[in-house]
Amino acid sequence: MTIPPPDDTFAAAQWLFAIGNGNLPLTEGLVAVDGFNPEGQLPDVVSVVERAQSYGARAVLFEAERHGRAPVAQAFVFNQQDHSDDAEFAELHKRLWSWGGVPLIYRTGPGVIQLFRCVHEPDFLGDDDIPIINPIRTLKVGADIAAREIWWDFDRIHNGAIWDDPDACDLMLSASKSAHRQLVAGVRALAIQLSNSGLLDGRLRRRLLILSLLIAYLEERLVLQPEDFAAALPGAERFFQVLANGPALVKLLETLEERFNGHVFRLTDADRNVLSSSTELGRYARLVQGYEDENGQISFWRLYSFRDLPVELISNIYQLFVKDASSSIYTPPALVRLMLEEVLDWGRIDKLMAGDGVILDPACGSGVFLVEAYKRLVLHWRSRNGWGRPGVDVLRKLLIRVHGIDLEDGAVELAAFSLCLSLCDALEPMEIRASIKLFPQLAGETLHHSCFFDAKRRSLVNSPVSIVIGNPPFESVLTTDGAKRSAAAYGEEHGQLADNQLAYLFLHDAMGMLAQNGVLAMIEPAGFLYNRNAQNFRRAFLEQWRVRELLDFVSVRGMFKKGAADPKIVVVIAEATKPEANNRILHAVFRRSGRATAEQGFDIDYYDLHWVRNTEAKEAADIWRSNLLGGSRVRDLVQRLRQYPTLRDAAIRHEWDFGEGFIAGGRAVSRSAEHLIGQPLLPTESLSDTGIDATYLQKVPDQPIKGPRSAKRFTPPFLLVKENEDIHHGLWNGHYLTYKHRIMGFAAKEHDLPRLEAIEAWLRKERTVLRAYIAGISASLFVQRASAILQADILALPYPDDEDLDLSENERIVAEDIVDFQRDFIRLGTGAKVMQKVPEAALATFDEVLTTQLGQVYGRKPLSPLSAYHWAGAVCKAYAFGSGAVDWSGAEELRERLDALLCERRKSGLNITRIVRLYDKEFLFLLKPDRHRFWTRSIALRDADDVLADLRAQGY
Repeated sequence: MTIPPPDDTFAAAQWLFAIGNGNLPLTEGLVAVDGFNPEGQLPDVVSVVERAQSYGARAVLFEAERHGRAPVAQAFVFNQQDHSDDAEFAELHKRLWSWGGVPLIYRTGPGVIQLFRCVHEPDFLGDDDIPIINPIRTLKVGADIAAREIWWDFDRIHNGAIWDDPDACDLMLSASKSAHRQLVAGVRALAIQLSNSGLLDGRLRRRLLILSLLIAYLEERLVLQPEDFAAALPGAERFFQVLANGPALVKLLETLEERFNGHVFRLTDADRNVLSSSTELGRYARLVQGYEDENGQISFWRLYSFRDLPVELISNIYQLFVKDASSSIYTPPALVRLMLEEVLDWGRIDKLMAGDGVILDPACGSGVFLVEAYKRLVLHWRSRNGWGRPGVDVLRKLLIRVHGIDLEDGAVELAAFSLCLSLCDALEPMEIRASIKLFPQLAGETLHHSCFFDAKRRSLVNSPVSIVIGNPPFESVLTTDGAKRSAAAYGEEHGQLADNQLAYLFLHDAMGMLAQNGVLAMIEPAGFLYNRNAQNFRRAFLEQWRVRELLDFVSVRGMFKKGAADPKIVVVIAEATKPEANNRILHAVFRRSGRATAEQGFDIDYYDLHWVRNTEAKEAADIWRSNLLGGSRVRDLVQRLRQYPTLRDAAIRHEWDFGEGFIAGGRAVSRSAEHLIGQPLLPTESLSDTGIDATYLQKVPDQPIKGPRSAKRFTPPFLLVKENEDIHHGLWNGHYLTYKHRIMGFAAKEHDLPRLEAIEAWLRKERTVLRAYIAGISASLFVQRASAILQADILALPYPDDEDLDLSENERIVAEDIVDFQRDFIRLGTGAKVMQKVPEAALATFDEVLTTQLGQVYGRKPLSPLSAYHWAGAVCKAYAFGSGAVDWSGAEELRERLDALLCERRKSGLNITRIVRLYDKEFLFLLKPDRHRFWTRSIALRDADDVLADLRAQGY
C-alpha cells in the first residue's frame, strides 16, 4: 500500500504567502537578504545573495547544501510591498532574464503569488517594446486549484525534485529561448545582415560590432555617460550617435584606449584612416541600432539589459567572428563552471596563491574558461579578506594568474576584451571612471597568439603551470607545423597518434606542461573512451598520469549547438603525478536532464557513479559502455556473451558469402554492376521488426555504384540483418534480390537453408539479449549515431553451437532493462519513459526482485515488502526481515530530513542524487526519488548487492 501526501497547493505555498505578509520562514535553504552575514558562508552563496540584494529581493531559495559544498540558487523571492509598480517590476524581470542566474522569480503579496521564468522566452515583451508584467502562473487565495502544482512546493524545489518532472522543465527551462542563446543567435543574424550589406571591410565590420557590445555594457553600467559621448561629438548622448560619425568615432575610441589601455579600443593607422573618411558609417549605425530580433518583435539592443548580461556570455560571441568558424565551439557556461569547480576549488586556490603558479587554457578562444577562472580568483580573494572589494591593483595582480594561447586571428584580442570586462565587473562604476589606464597589457604577456605546440616549445608561458583547462579543437588533421612535430615526437615514444586527433595531442602535450601535482580538466572527443582506435592512446595516458575523473557526457545531446553536428564529449581530469596500481578513477555518466538541456547545471545520481581501478581501466574494452548502460552487471553479461562463437565464425565455417549490400554513388562504377542494374531492390526500410516486406520492391537504377559486391551476395537463400540497434532480420528464399549497405546478408547454398532458418529463429528467440549485447559492444551506437550500428557488431553476435546462452534470470533482467529502458534513457534523458513517475506495478516488481535476491542469502529470515510512503518527489519503501508493520503516522516529521537524505551537493555545478538505505532493527527503508528510473528490476539487483554489502559490514 502506498500512502500519498496531502494534496493541498495552498498548504505547499505557505512559505510564499508568509513572505508576502512580511514574514520570512526559518527554513533551511531559504536565505534572507536583509541582514545576511557573509562570514562563514561559502563564496558562491555570498555572491548570489549579494546579487539578490542588488535587485531588491527579500530572499533566495537554494537547493540543499551538502558537506560544505555550495548550493545552487533556484529562485529569488520579492515582496510586492517593495515592488508595487508593475512597470518597474517588468523592467526588473527583463534584467533578471538577461542575467539568467536563477530559473524562477516569485513576487509575493497578501493573498497572491506571481511566478515568472528567467530561462525561457522573454515573457515581458509588450506593445511598443515596453516591458509588461506577465507571470507564467498566478496563485490567489480562494481560487479553484484542480491539482497540486509543483511550482509552489518548497520541498520539491529545495530537494531538486521539481526538475525531475518533464512538464516542469518544458514550461520553465529552455536554452534555445533564453537570453543567452537568443543573444548569440541575434548577434549571428546581425553579423550576417551586416555582411550582406557590404559595408566596410569584413574584419573592421566585425570589430565595430564587438566594440558596440562592449560599449553598450559600459554605457548601461554608467561607466560611460552622456558627457563622454559629447566630448567626441558635441550634442551626442548615446554611443550610436557617435558610431555614425567617422571622425567622432575615432576620437572616442582613442580616448577610451588612453583611458583604459590594454589595446581593447586600439585602432591601426589603416583603420583610423578608413573610419575617418568613411561615408558608410551612418548606414552601418542605422543597421546595427535598428536591428530587430529574429522574430522582428523588438529592437535587438532594447531587448537585453547589457549591464546584467554575464561577462562570459559576451565572450562566447567569439564563435561568430573567428576566421575558422568550423573549429569554433560554444562551450556551455554550465560545463565551464563544472570543470573549474572540479580543479579550482577554494583549497586549491589557496595553494595556487601561496606560490607563483598560473592557470592556462591552451586553446583559449575568447577566454570563456579564463573569465570564469578569474571570477573565482576574485571571489576567493574576497572570502579571504573579510568580503571587502579588491582594488584595481589587486585585480590586476589576479589577472596575470590566468594565461591563454590561441592560433586564431583575433582570439587573443577577444580574450583580453573578455578579461578586461571581468575586471570591470568587479569594480563599481565610479572606480572605473576614476581609473587611468585601467586595463593591463595582456596580449604578448599572458595571452599569446601562437600555435600551442610552438608556444610550448618556445616556453612562452614561463611561469609554473598549476592548472590546465580548456576545450581544444576536435580535428583529425594536424593543422600546423608545430602539431606535426609534436605528433612525430609522440609517435616515436608511443606509436601512431590515434586518428591523428588534434584534441588527443593537446591533452598529451598540456599534461607535459603541468608542474608536479598540477591538475588538468580538458574536454575530449567521446572516442577517448569509446573509439577502439584510441585504446593505445588511452592506455599510454593512464600509465603516465593519475587520472582522477572521467566525466562522460555522451548522453547529453546538443550541448555545443555546432550546426547539424552534435559532438559527443568526455572531460578528462588528471593530475601530473604517476598513478599507483590501486588508484581508482571515477567514471561519472551524466544524463540529459531538463537542467542540462537548459544549461543550468548537471545532475547525476548514485547509480551513475562508477569507480574503476587504474589497472582495469588500461586494459578494459567493455567497461565504459557497460557503465553507460548500468554498471558491473552489464559488463559481466557482455563478457560472458563474448566467450561464445559468433555469427562470423558460423559464416566462415560454412563458407557463406557475407557482408553488406551494395553502395550507391561515386563518380563511376568501380567494377561491373550488371548483376545489379535493373534488378529487384529491397528498400532498407522494408526490413523491419516484422521481417522482410516485399510489397514495395524497387529496381536498381542505372546509376554509378561505388561498391557493387558480387552476385553471390544477392543470390538466395540468404539471411538479412539490418544495421540498427534492434537488428531487424528476415530470411529470403525467393527470386534474386538486391539490397544496400545498411543491410548485411549471409548468403548460403541451397542445402544450408535449414542452418539459415535455425539462425533466423534463434535471432528471434533471443532478440532481447542480443539487442542488449549490441548496446554493450557497438562502437557506433549512442556515440556516433543514435540508433545505427556497424557490420562488425552483427558479426560479433554470439551464436553457440548448441544455441543455448545458458543465462540466469538475473542476467535476463539486466538485458531486458537495457532494451526496455536504458537505450532510450541514454538518448532522451528526462524525456524517456523511465523518467516518468514510477507506477505502482513497477514498485511491486521491484519488491519481488529485491526480496528474492536477498532471500537467497537470508532465507531463514526472508525480507518482506511493507507499505510505501510518498513525500514530495520521493518514495520511501519499507521492508521487514521476517514479519512486521510500519506506522507512518509520524512520517511528515521526517520532511525536514528529506533534502539532506536525497541530495548531496558535491560541487556547486553538480548535484548527486543519493540513494538512502536506513536500517532500524528488523526494518529496512529505501528512500529514493519517485522516478521509475530508480525502481526498475535491474536497480533492485544493484540495491540488493548494496544491502548485502551493508549487512556483511555490520557482521550479519
